[in-house]
Amino acid sequence: MTIVFLFGGQGSQKTGMLHHWSQVPEVADHIAAASETLDEDVLDFDTAEALQGTRAVQLSLLVLQSGISAALQSRGIQPDFGAGHSLGAWSAAVAAGCLPYRDAVRLVDIRSTTMAASAPSGHGMSAVIGLGLQALTRIVDQLRVAGHDAWLTNLNSSTQFTVSGTNAALDYLSPLAADAGAQRVVRLKVAVPAHCPLMTPARQALESVVSEVATGRPRFPLLANTTGRLLRTAGPVLSDLVTSTDQPVRWGSGIAALSERGIDRWVQVSPGNTLIGLLRELDDGGRSWCVDNVGLDETAARCR
Repeated sequence: MTIVFLFGGQGSQKTGMLHHWSQVPEVADHIAAASETLDEDVLDFDTAEALQGTRAVQLSLLVLQSGISAALQSRGIQPDFGAGHSLGAWSAAVAAGCLPYRDAVRLVDIRSTTMAASAPSGHGMSAVIGLGLQALTRIVDQLRVAGHDAWLTNLNSSTQFTVSGTNAALDYLSPLAADAGAQRVVRLKVAVPAHCPLMTPARQALESVVSEVATGRPRFPLLANTTGRLLRTAGPVLSDLVTSTDQPVRWGSGIAALSERGIDRWVQVSPGNTLIGLLRELDDGGRSWCVDNVGLDETAARCR
């Protein structure tokens, strides 16, 4: 059986998610380790108010996903591949043993803090569904010609993409995309314009400290955000984690290539069903689910 662990990024958070999972020993251990590393209680991040902020979202997702993946692996479920979308790639690197957990906490703290500082207010992301890449590219170019900060960022599938930019740019995006034939335009629960040039200061901040981290060879290949290729050694994994901060995520092409390897089980470790939903084009035949929905024991049973 071939298993992929899927790790979500910003937008997959749920209020109370850390508290809900804190009774699982592996998750509790990851909460405690992160709290000690940061010298603050990460459970304080797990509120509706706190999760409006980029730092709380990114750190909470890292803690939760790392803990859940550890719980699955302790139950004998060893993935053959790991795929993390945006922030989720950091959780995937931890799960694969490539990046030490406490170092990941420190680096994601830097990542989230500098991303928020790089675009402190008035920015975000929108998902455009049901419109082709060329048509959306023309709209984004039109916005930029009109003087708006807007960038095509996550290439999630052949019919779903995200645009990052100012609130004004995203407001103009909605009617333009609808007129071009988009089925929906959804404002995401993301407070920063991720994966665009505005995030270059965050990438530079990570570059200045990442060389101090001792990494290990991943126990299973990891999907690169910037290229959609599988990475099998630590250096390229770490480089992709840093570089993707201000570069688009090429998720759709990576997942499509991964599916050609005959995946039997797609297991979403993060809350929600976002990444599972993006598998619909692959006709996965009910071989995918979210651990948050079915639980650890049922997930373990389905993977045996």
